[in-house]
Amino acid sequence: MSIIDKALAKKGVQKADPEGLLQHPDPSAVQPAQPEQPPAAQADSVPAEHEMQAAAPARTAPAEQAPPMADSDAPAPPTPSPAAAAAPIMPNGADRVEPAFKSSVPLPRPVLVVEDLRVSFPSRDGGRTEAVRGVSFTLGRERLGIVGESGSGKSQTGRAILGLTAPEGRVTARRLEFHGTDLLNCSAKDRRDLRGGRIAMVLQDPKFSLNPVMTIGDQIVETLRAHRRISGREARDKAIEALAAVQIDQPERVYKLYPHEVSGGMGQRAMIAMMLIADPELLIADEPTSALDVTVQLQVLAIMDKLVTDRGMGLVFISHDLRLVSTFCDRILVMYAGKIVEEVSSGALADAKHPYTRGLLNCLPKLADDRHPLPTLDRRPEWAL
Repeated sequence: MSIIDKALAKKGVQKADPEGLLQHPDPSAVQPAQPEQPPAAQADSVPAEHEMQAAAPARTAPAEQAPPMADSDAPAPPTPSPAAAAAPIMPNGADRVEPAFKSSVPLPRPVLVVEDLRVSFPSRDGGRTEAVRGVSFTLGRERLGIVGESGSGKSQTGRAILGLTAPEGRVTARRLEFHGTDLLNCSAKDRRDLRGGRIAMVLQDPKFSLNPVMTIGDQIVETLRAHRRISGREARDKAIEALAAVQIDQPERVYKLYPHEVSGGMGQRAMIAMMLIADPELLIADEPTSALDVTVQLQVLAIMDKLVTDRGMGLVFISHDLRLVSTFCDRILVMYAGKIVEEVSSGALADAKHPYTRGLLNCLPKLADDRHPLPTLDRRPEWAL
């Protein structure tokens, strides 16, 4: 018989625990420390504790125990779980919960960061005309296409990044960085080391980009030796390897030719080889296929795609051919009147929203459709704002 039952029996009260559920050990015995129960086990044990308090007479609680409840019928307060106790209290109206910890893996640094790039030139009335107005984008190790009509500021954007803007032009930007290097405030020597070495640019027409009085091989060797300390024989071997890498047949023979002795497609390949001879991390290709046949275009694009994939460099592909860019690039920037009006992924080009982009897509020829008259681009003044 329990201590409680003995006390009640002396007072003539019926046995409160006929089944012996409330048997208590000797109070002099030392209770072993019970391990902390998980939240679910604590919640299950609350009703049993209240049954014991209802059946047992009131007595003085030890200092380490909580005092008994005055009303045994009152509901037990909910036991907060450890996760709820550790969760921060969010202010009213907060609809976002920040994670308790952030990943320690750093995000890859972008190759190129451009913020609010502006390029202006003096006008006849004494003022300045902005050819590039607030262009902003970031470039990783990917293929970024910039499209737009002639005069939209595509080429001036690429030239400003490389530092090839005309002397009378003014280039400003909130941020213009290449791998953390400030391109606007670096010294002229640092800019020369970057240009052609880590940043290269393929200009539009190789006939005007190549020196007519130097052989193709000598121009490639000059580019390589400007950025590396290398012997003449080794530089010649690397130049021939570069010509072979852009799929030029008989590279030893083309090495000795002058620019006027090669075709437009071969001159463009030689220009690409010259720009890639120093293993740049960023390549800006300004209309690299504009003067080439369709079959040669595909060959040049395949070469550039392979080089970007193998070397892991960033590519800015400037063109006015929207269909060509959509099949070659990963992302597309659409420029109009010196500013970016829309940025879309190549796969979502058909879902473009801006009316200028929709107008460019509508102007593409469709052989299966009989459209007369042919659609034209309806320009709106607010596009240039």
